[in-house]
Amino acid sequence: MSLKVMLKKIDVLTFFEDGKIDPIKFRMNGRVYPVKRIHKQWIDEDSGTPLHNFIIQSDNDNNFQIQFDSSQFTWGLRQITEAIN
Repeated sequence: MSLKVMLKKIDVLTFFEDGKIDPIKFRMNGRVYPVKRIHKQWIDEDSGTPLHNFIIQSDNDNNFQIQFDSSQFTWGLRQITEAIN
């Protein structure tokens, strides 16, 4: 398993309904990654701004931590954990 930590802006197709945030797919470096599964989600309010965090699995079995900043309405990639094949 390989772990990469970063903060990189990404585009995320998101479904918003009744206060719930569901990432559907995201684009990074020109490639689109569908969200296969959401493993965990939480809100971090330590910075004073609610940051919605998600650990997701894509179709390549890598796990990604993505983060939605609700004050800026932007998404960022925080971490990649690459699967061992």
